[in-house]
Amino acid sequence: METTTPRCIIDRQAGGVVVITFDNGRLNLLTAEACAVYTQTLRELSRCEETQLLVIKGGESAFLGGADIKFLKDAGKADIDAYIRGVHGLCEQIRDLPFPTMSVISGYCLGAGMEVAAVCDIKIADAGAKFGMPEVKLGVPSVIHGAMLPAMIGMTRTRDLLLSGRMIPAGLALEWGLISDVAPQGELEPRAAHWRHELLEGAPRAMRIQKQLIRNWERMPLQEAIAIGIDALVSAYETDEPKRYMETFLQNRKRAR
Repeated sequence: METTTPRCIIDRQAGGVVVITFDNGRLNLLTAEACAVYTQTLRELSRCEETQLLVIKGGESAFLGGADIKFLKDAGKADIDAYIRGVHGLCEQIRDLPFPTMSVISGYCLGAGMEVAAVCDIKIADAGAKFGMPEVKLGVPSVIHGAMLPAMIGMTRTRDLLLSGRMIPAGLALEWGLISDVAPQGELEPRAAHWRHELLEGAPRAMRIQKQLIRNWERMPLQEAIAIGIDALVSAYETDEPKRYMETFLQNRKRAR
């Protein structure tokens, strides 16, 4: 039966990993109601000090299918304004999370749904996944976090994606730098587990400091970005985390000899 009420399924796992699944039926449309539900769930998760990694999943046939075209067709300016601000709020909530985020993508990943996937720190896709920003084919421009694309994939490829409105396969998305990795067909979960292991090897407090630095670097001139990095490194020594992790590193290296 088709799900009609959007929900966010939360799975808290060992090691501070939280897996959430965005579920809004077969097409997994990113409706205004879905945006509100997902944003509120993420806002609550952001306050959890124990979380070390958030994994975001969608459906098998569509990670997130973007906006409901039936809604877009009949919406007025006020409706559209409210909707697009809701999508913006969801993407910003993901970007503002203090711990690393990873999107695990299968099926279609289109429009606003592609923006949600793209704002995650690490993006893992099944080989059969397809990406696109088809808004111009519907009479509207691609906006909000589409503005991040030039820095991610270059201006020439951004023009291609946004002006053609075409879908591209996961392999090309990887080649362009839109995503981090592609899993062979049927191996999405093992590949995601590999990345989960990689991300959990980082010291939790250091990862949070690094996340905030990256976020700040996006907004700052180079010299200012360099300066705040110095302060961030010094702040890491406010706890014994560097000492503990370096001792473990040295012990492991000694055993490996």
